[in-house]
Amino acid sequence: MPEEERASKKLWDRTAWKEAGFFLTYLRPHALVFIPALIALALTGGLTIWFIKELAALAGKGIGGASGPEWLAEINDTVRFLVVIVAAQAFIAFWRILLFAKASERALAALRLDTFSRIIRLPMATLNQRRVGELASRLANDVEAMRETLVVTIPLLIRHSVMLVLSLALLLQMSVKLSLFMIGTIPLVIVMIAIFGSRIRKLTRRAQDDLAASQVVVDESLQSIVSVKAFCNEAYELSRYGKNLSEYLRTVIQAAVPRASFIAFIIFAFSLALILVTWFAMRMLNDGSIGKEELTQFAGLTGMVASSFMQFPELITQLQRALGATERVREILRDETEPEEDDSAPVARCQGGIEMRRVGFAYPSRPEAAVLRDFDLSVAAGQRIALVGPSGSGKSTSIALLFRFYEPSVGEILIDGKPVREMSLGTLRRNLALVPQEVLLFGGSIRENIAYGRPGASDAEIFRAAKKANAHEFVVALTAGYETLVGDRGAQLSGGQRQRIAIARAILADPAILVLDEATSSLDAESERLVQDALDKLMENRTSIIIAHRLGTVRRCDQIIVMSVGTVIERGTHEELIGRPGGLYGSLAKLQLE
Repeated sequence: MPEEERASKKLWDRTAWKEAGFFLTYLRPHALVFIPALIALALTGGLTIWFIKELAALAGKGIGGASGPEWLAEINDTVRFLVVIVAAQAFIAFWRILLFAKASERALAALRLDTFSRIIRLPMATLNQRRVGELASRLANDVEAMRETLVVTIPLLIRHSVMLVLSLALLLQMSVKLSLFMIGTIPLVIVMIAIFGSRIRKLTRRAQDDLAASQVVVDESLQSIVSVKAFCNEAYELSRYGKNLSEYLRTVIQAAVPRASFIAFIIFAFSLALILVTWFAMRMLNDGSIGKEELTQFAGLTGMVASSFMQFPELITQLQRALGATERVREILRDETEPEEDDSAPVARCQGGIEMRRVGFAYPSRPEAAVLRDFDLSVAAGQRIALVGPSGSGKSTSIALLFRFYEPSVGEILIDGKPVREMSLGTLRRNLALVPQEVLLFGGSIRENIAYGRPGASDAEIFRAAKKANAHEFVVALTAGYETLVGDRGAQLSGGQRQRIAIARAILADPAILVLDEATSSLDAESERLVQDALDKLMENRTSIIIAHRLGTVRRCDQIIVMSVGTVIERGTHEELIGRPGGLYGSLAKLQLE
């Protein structure tokens, strides 16, 4: 493990409890709800102690052997008072639970929103280092563990702490000698909490990681379910999931050992303490140091002290689990994100001229393998250019750099003569639109998927975009029309239909620069004709970059860039390149077009 990582873990171990204050940053905006909930919590704890004290006093009066009308009237008054205490406790408990729920659920909703906001704004380099299932697990399992702590564990800890302090105060008031004898057992328990708690926190944190790993398998299998079934790999995926689940199970069981030991120790320690306190109390009763009625009250309050302490092991275990989950969520919240954009601000439209000057790039995960080397590109506004070449030549990577999904290692990219680094991401990306080879639609309606190009567009604008994309006719022929649900990732539509929905989305976005990444390569002849017609309409009066393996789609481009191993080896029109002897484009054209 690197030295910096070890130092970070040591720092975390020293400040784990201080990190619990992270919750307060989300509770602070709801202080007007949360603070009354805390007050109500303290009141219900105090009323519980008062109830036990009065109930023990009532029992003590019965044990004393007194009788008569005055004694009976006193008993009746005590019973009525106990009923009032119970009613008040129930009334306050209702508001305590309601206020805690409001404050904590609102705080957790804000935390979930912040976490998702960070995830979705992470740079592509960071997202590629993390797996989708892991991020989803952080948002689901880890935040849920924090929810359980905030909604249930912390209120119970506070309530039992209030009851413990009040009980000890009353016990000291009754008998200092007997109270000190009982309190003498507490320091040992606190030491054991610290020892077991550290071990439990480490194991529960590791269990959260193992659970996230198993979630990755689920997400990947479901996202690629067609491939799973096509290759009959259901058993293989079950094996992967079972392996990760076994790791999680092993860690959880390991965590159960210190937890079980801790709880067993608490049971033994407090049972032994109760025996010793009872023995000591009987000696005091024998020599007249304490009366029967006082002893009854002392016994009742001692039972409350024991009950509160018995709750602490389980509550602290749950809190340790939440602290491990909190650390993982905070890792995401500390990750550097892309800058936030003001969606309401007007976007300056670019003319569409593009320059890439001696661009070099290697992916962060493979810094030794350069994907682009001295890559140059010059596109005048309104031109159509094509990027062709074998797989792995850097075509898609150059587009990723244009969108600023990554930053070039060397060189510079300009639009209309302005470096893209100096443009806000919102301005840059709203002037760009991508129609990919494999369109993955969102699971809503056709209307929502088209409107994704420009949220807030009117129905008339959506219909107009669909007509230009040759999608309107097939959409209105569907039973629900534009309200038809496309299914998971657009599974209810054919490939050609999905492409035309994606083109309608791009038409609605009205970009200055359009990127087509193999947009017709996987379609049948009729679908390709409809899609190509829609693309021709889309490319009118805008700069267009076409990535293609099939050269029949790039003949009419103003410029064709031929790439190999991350650099440009040829450039020119179709006629110029086809007539160049020994050229790569000419060789490809002979194979495909003749």
